[in-house]
Amino acid sequence: MKISIIYNDPTQYATGTLYDDGVTDIEKVAEPIDMSEYGVLDELKSVQRALKPTGHETKIVAVALDVYKLIDELRNNTPDLIFNLCESLDGDPTQEMNIASLFEILKIPYTGSRALTLGLALNKWRVKEILNYYDIPTAPHYVCKNPGDFNKNGYSKLKNKFPLIVKPSREDASIGIENKSIVYNDSELKTRIEYILDEYKQPALVEQFIDGREINVSVVGNIKKDENDLIVFPISEIDFSELPSDYPKIVSYNSKWMYKTVEFAGTKAVCPAKNLSPELEKTIKDTAKKVYRIIGASDYARVDFRVKDNIPYVLEMNPNPDIASDVDEDTGFTRSGKAYGWSYEELIQNIIKFAGERWNIAN
Repeated sequence: MKISIIYNDPTQYATGTLYDDGVTDIEKVAEPIDMSEYGVLDELKSVQRALKPTGHETKIVAVALDVYKLIDELRNNTPDLIFNLCESLDGDPTQEMNIASLFEILKIPYTGSRALTLGLALNKWRVKEILNYYDIPTAPHYVCKNPGDFNKNGYSKLKNKFPLIVKPSREDASIGIENKSIVYNDSELKTRIEYILDEYKQPALVEQFIDGREINVSVVGNIKKDENDLIVFPISEIDFSELPSDYPKIVSYNSKWMYKTVEFAGTKAVCPAKNLSPELEKTIKDTAKKVYRIIGASDYARVDFRVKDNIPYVLEMNPNPDIASDVDEDTGFTRSGKAYGWSYEELIQNIIKFAGERWNIAN
């Protein structure tokens, strides 16, 4: 097949320094380095490398700033399938769903979740409402849309549940989550809400902080008859044991992306997760499959949990997780895939197979 690998190109919109000159040794750079913009660059190179021996004809297509260039490209060089790695437009993650919508308007099949699911998953409080409807455990929460909401609406049900965690309601990749996101009293809560409203120009999502194990579950496939059609990879866990004792045990932006920070060094993934009873492991995997289904994921996704007192609380579903692969340091998703027994090449080829079956195209 003709496969276009489409990605959001950070070199065209990133405001920070990108050491992408092929010469700079980042190990010799003194300050912390933001690796978030490198993720998609690593992804496209990894996916292209994985497809090289398959016989598919691949093409890299960058998206940034001028969406009309993408439209012209897809009209003039229409692929059989798009491998969709586009997570934003001009750095705006809320546009992720609109790029997928464009593929649908042009009737071009693509990998991963469809536009509706991408938009829904980014709306974290709406996802929590859906989880509550299906009686799937998730942390009690409320959404604060302006400073005047501080002492109104849902706040009453969290008033005696400190500590709380405050984060943007429409971001991904741990954006807006830092050590100060955990608050312990009304004063800290009010300050953090005002910060989110001012800095991110969106409602603040306030949740009870579940002080437990951080669990990630990678799921692949599509439902044909029931949830048993899905494949669940071995469960992964974030190990916080190397963090200083006065740091909150959370996956903050620093711990996920800021290389050479204390948080980055102190949070490591372990896969398979250790010391999970068979009963708890089954509950977690069954819940992940259920969330995958009700939020509407396709081909692959990751479901994140906090586990406390043997109860897995769903944090969110990521329908477009990082699937870059590096020999020394896989991403969480690919690490789980390898623990299941798939090579990286098999993972990418199976994603294409799942997408091909779903869109009814040969591959």
